[in-house]
Amino acid sequence: MGGVPETKNTLMNEIGSLIRAILEGVGLGITLAILTGPAFFALLQTSIRSGYKSGIAFAVGVLVSDTTLILLSYLGALQLFSDPKNNFIIGLIGGTILVMFGIFNIFQKQPLDLNASGSRVERILSDRVSLAVVALKGFAINLINPFVIIFWVSVVSVESTRYDFSHLHIMAVFSAVLLTVFATDVLKAMGATKITNFLSPVILLWINRIAGVILIISGLSLIWKVVNIFMAGQP
Repeated sequence: MGGVPETKNTLMNEIGSLIRAILEGVGLGITLAILTGPAFFALLQTSIRSGYKSGIAFAVGVLVSDTTLILLSYLGALQLFSDPKNNFIIGLIGGTILVMFGIFNIFQKQPLDLNASGSRVERILSDRVSLAVVALKGFAINLINPFVIIFWVSVVSVESTRYDFSHLHIMAVFSAVLLTVFATDVLKAMGATKITNFLSPVILLWINRIAGVILIISGLSLIWKVVNIFMAGQP
């Protein structure tokens, strides 16, 4: 009989620990959600230009990218990024791609008037914008940033140590993180789409250009950071 209370206490402690892991994941997810970066601005720009479905597709791409990085980090496959030379190469490639995305946004043709014949415009946009391509864009923009990779490697290492490599707790933490970030990204996409009806084609054109400039600055900043880090590590 004496073992029953002990078993009950052990179960309650396990449940309490699991709840704390979930809450920690939600907190980390909210923190990530309020940070701004290339993916954040690209998500808003995509939602405003192509609608909330494209925005959600972009968010799905980011979700898949983060999930991939977490799994690879947990399996130890990303330890090669501890090498400054590898970070330098990835940073240069990622920064260049961001700059190319930015230039493409700046020189895009003037967007359609979204206030005119909504259903027809939605069909045209649906035909012109492949959701799979948009999701791939979200995946790529998130994946090519070496600082995102380093972030997930660090977080996975910390959480794995904290919970003594308990698969259940680690799964709870990162499931909560990913679901929280995805939910906030969906809200951002829907919120950005709501203001579309109040935007003229000229304003949409300038939104594209501003988003392009932000992506270019982000790309150049990324290149500058990895070059400085690489040079600082040289003898």
